[in-house]
Amino acid sequence: MMLSASGLAIHALWALRWDGLGPRKTSSKATDKLPDSCSVVVCCHNEEARISDFHQALLPALVHAESCGMHVQVVAVNHGSTDGTAQALEALSDRSGWIVVHQARTRPSKKEALEAGMLAATGESVVVTDLDCTPLSPEWLELMLRGAAAQWDVCVGLSLPVRGAGRLHALQQLEAERTAQKAVGAVVRARPYLGFGRNMAFTREMWVRVGGMASHVHIRSGDDDLWLQEAVALGARVSTNTSPKAQTASEWPATWEAWRRQKTRHVSASSVYPAATLARLAMPSIGTGLLAAGVVHNPSGTSVLCAVLALLLRAVTFGLFLHHAGRPALRAWTLLLEPAVGMFRSWAWWKGATTDSTAWK
Repeated sequence: MMLSASGLAIHALWALRWDGLGPRKTSSKATDKLPDSCSVVVCCHNEEARISDFHQALLPALVHAESCGMHVQVVAVNHGSTDGTAQALEALSDRSGWIVVHQARTRPSKKEALEAGMLAATGESVVVTDLDCTPLSPEWLELMLRGAAAQWDVCVGLSLPVRGAGRLHALQQLEAERTAQKAVGAVVRARPYLGFGRNMAFTREMWVRVGGMASHVHIRSGDDDLWLQEAVALGARVSTNTSPKAQTASEWPATWEAWRRQKTRHVSASSVYPAATLARLAMPSIGTGLLAAGVVHNPSGTSVLCAVLALLLRAVTFGLFLHHAGRPALRAWTLLLEPAVGMFRSWAWWKGATTDSTAWK
């Protein structure tokens, strides 16, 4: 009984404090000031086939941002590509005025490419994304940048998977949505620790204050979360925007092994999170473990009720988050797939602990 009650209490605390019973929608307001200039930094490695489609998808957001009075610069970084990416980017630069940076690939890390892009970027504020991401609305840049410098130093945006079918996609979607919920909840509770390099904005002043990626350049991942944690330690004001119009849709790996390699790379960053952050993130797992132990050791109606109530709490907060993010709230039932996601994470962690982490592309 005590095990089950303790597990329920932990889940209730997490739902009320860190999920915030579905974190409040934190979209920007039309009255928030826009920066005079911004740079969109896009990192590329062997992306020849995607360049044309990305340009067409980005163009409406660029046109809309310019119509709002912002000067927009696009910086594309070719990070040691071995296909025709360099030539395709140069051709696009001639037509569209993009700034193209060719960075030799001396480290298998996106940080190297991002730092090269930031050296060429001139905007007051910067939005970073990847070439395999698609803005969901022409208002994407406007919504991600309203309030820059005046209200926030860093804005955490969402980049959820392109919708698809199949078991692999179902687990990827659940993983992405739950991770996004944790990130947004942490920002709402003024404890930000996680950003998404596929859709994140920050001021140039904050980038300079942090010193780029210098302090964790040896870690292959962490171009978003470790940098954000360092910015927070220096007093950064962090906002988030869950509006569907402020999101990008991203293409995720098409095979289990490719997804595992991606997740293994991410483990290299989470392993150096502050102890307090790791302890906080472990709370739901500890609560679930206590609930399971309570049901096994004392399979009474009370123990089962505690487990059901904990699941309902998590489903309610998850459903509210999905609603705020423009996704069907009834998809909260996919929480039942979390044990499978947990097994996948364990596999990725084990591979990361026994082999070298993989490159970002």
